[in-house]
Amino acid sequence: MSVQSKNSRSKTRWKTKVATAAQTAWPEDAPPLLEKLQIHITYFHDTAPLDVDNMLKLIQDALCGILYDDDDQITDIHGHIRDINGAYKIRGITTALAAGFSAGGPFVHVRVELPGDDEELP
Repeated sequence: MSVQSKNSRSKTRWKTKVATAAQTAWPEDAPPLLEKLQIHITYFHDTAPLDVDNMLKLIQDALCGILYDDDDQITDIHGHIRDINGAYKIRGITTALAAGFSAGGPFVHVRVELPGDDEELP
């Protein structure tokens, strides 16, 4: 995947693709969130998984200004890489996750939520 590429043009193209998808999914005219947040990012790959740490920063940067105002709002980030061909038990599937699986190819699923209790360690 282009995220691991040393080619900055390839990374920029991929980041733009992520930002465009986020803008499409985000409610029209909704401003970015301003509170502290945590993000769960899962890349469902088909054949070539990438390093999870290479994926996280690009996606986090692409979402800045769309889903949240500034990446200093992110208190926790959880990254996952899964084979799209795996067998999964899914309860309460979201529309976005169902659309990803239905598309028939690799996809990234992002869930943004309020952080847990600060006193409870992960």
